Amino acid sequence: MTFSNPTQVQDRVTWLDPVLQKDKPIPLFKPLTQIISENAWTFGLLALILFVGVLAWLYLRNRSSSSLEQVPPPAIDPYQEALDNITELQGRKPGLQPKPFVFRLSEILRVYVEKLFNVPAMELTSEEFMREIVSHSFFRNRYEDLLREFVDRGDRVKYSKELMGQDEMNQLLNTALHIVKDTHMRLQEEKIQPRSVNTTNSK
Repeated sequence: MTFSNPTQVQDRVTWLDPVLQKDKPIPLFKPLTQIISENAWTFGLLALILFVGVLAWLYLRNRSSSSLEQVPPPAIDPYQEALDNITELQGRKPGLQPKPFVFRLSEILRVYVEKLFNVPAMELTSEEFMREIVSHSFFRNRYEDLLREFVDRGDRVKYSKELMGQDEMNQLLNTALHIVKDTHMRLQEEKIQPRSVNTTNSK
């Protein structure tokens, strides 16, 4: 049986680091500061790209929102709007009960008058509304009685227990429809008359 020479063992040991005399384990993770320092240019470039992207997004968003604000919404013709609303109310299946029906029909007529004649109809009580109508040059001596009957009949249904049959509801709807159509026709005539007068004077 042979034994290895100690000097040979010593020689084998010298294959290791002569100073440390042992191997150090390789670190599995690098410190964060080391990673940042080694990749400073990469991180800087990514940050710059992200910053430019955010600026471009903000610019495009503000530009699109400002362009939308600059484009005015299409004007809605009060006459056509009133006709559409009355037609929709008339064709509802099932139809509204008398009270909500009268409330909706009164709202349609008041919105029409407010938009077309600059009368704050939606903010006024029935009596205040009628005073405005009587004092308005267009309505005076034209629709006073018709509107008074419409308002009084509607108020009796809205604010009391008085019932209203289908025939009366149809009559109220036809009254509102007549007022809308007749005022529109008269306004169109008034627009045409000054032109015809000017044409006659020029001749």
